[in-house]
Amino acid sequence: MIIKGQSTFEQIIEPMKINEYIDKIPKLFDWYFQLVPTKRIQLNYIVIIAVIIFLAYKNDQRHQKNADDLSAKLDAINNERAKDQKEYAKNLEFYVDKFNHLLEMLIQQEKEINNIKKEV
Repeated sequence: MIIKGQSTFEQIIEPMKINEYIDKIPKLFDWYFQLVPTKRIQLNYIVIIAVIIFLAYKNDQRHQKNADDLSAKLDAINNERAKDQKEYAKNLEFYVDKFNHLLEMLIQQEKEINNIKKEV
């Protein structure tokens, strides 16, 4: 029975019962121990290499997922900082303009005071 969305492995494995797997284990060991010792060693190396490749692939998948999650979080933080920086710059510009206006008024008042002192 093929169910949409299942992998090929799941399609093959699903119909078998756990007992069928357990029944096949002794046959597997019988076959393994019937092998010539050099073939057994070669098979061991092949299995070890396959396991290492599989684990490296799984680790890389987890690493990639973690990197994507971290990247998304950093992007969200950077977007928030950019928004805050834009608001800060807008407020800073407003207060700089106010300060410059007050400074101009003070310079103007100082000139008027100096003119009045010269007249007196």
